[in-house]
Amino acid sequence: MPWDDRGGISLLIAIITGPLILVSGLLTVDAFGSLRSRENADAVAIEAARAAQQAVDLNSLIPAHGVKVDPVAATAAANGYLARTDAQGTVRITDGGRRITVTVTGSYHAKFWPHTFHHQVSSSARLLFGTTHPEDGEIR
Repeated sequence: MPWDDRGGISLLIAIITGPLILVSGLLTVDAFGSLRSRENADAVAIEAARAAQQAVDLNSLIPAHGVKVDPVAATAAANGYLARTDAQGTVRITDGGRRITVTVTGSYHAKFWPHTFHHQVSSSARLLFGTTHPEDGEIR
């Protein structure tokens, strides 16, 4: 049978399939690289907030009216953690010294696409006082 087309493929599909798979694979590398960079920034923000949370103001413990951080020591602890991980970020202490928010900014320079992905992630830590539930009047 001279006109049997079993196993035949269109010339257009044969030419386009290879480059299309290659380009989509390369863009996937950049997409996952950007995601990995964002997840790393998120992890750094979480750990910097935890480091700051350890700087409890000891004078707030004695009257037993709640726990708060020493703003100077907490900011120094968080900034120290950011410096050790080569991350850029800011530290904010609110709620009377009970909430620490660390915001980390980062970027990923794409390998195969002429673009730089910028991201900014934040993490908060809240100091609670009480044995079974927070004694500041709110359960969070």
